[in-house]
Amino acid sequence: MDHTLEPSPFLAGRRGEACDAIVRLAANATLARALRAGACIAVQSGRLWVTQTGDANDYFVDAGQRHVIVRSGRVVIEGCTPQASFRLLRDAPPARPGFP
Repeated sequence: MDHTLEPSPFLAGRRGEACDAIVRLAANATLARALRAGACIAVQSGRLWVTQTGDANDYFVDAGQRHVIVRSGRVVIEGCTPQASFRLLRDAPPARPGFP
């Protein structure tokens, strides 16, 4: 069963922009948003499945990893574990030497 979560009022007021709020998804729950290129999905716990309009690849992102949006557009994020949490960051943090 597919469950689409409505963004919180904090997220809803900033259409097309990412914010630094923590988002929690239950297993199989989804969140669909328009994100700008450079936005970053930083997974805090659990595992997420990420897909984007115009990108033939799907991505599985685990706790401690991040996924940077390459092109602006609609992104669908689905929780793959009983509970996953992540942050939507406006810009990807700069890479540090020795870290991806």
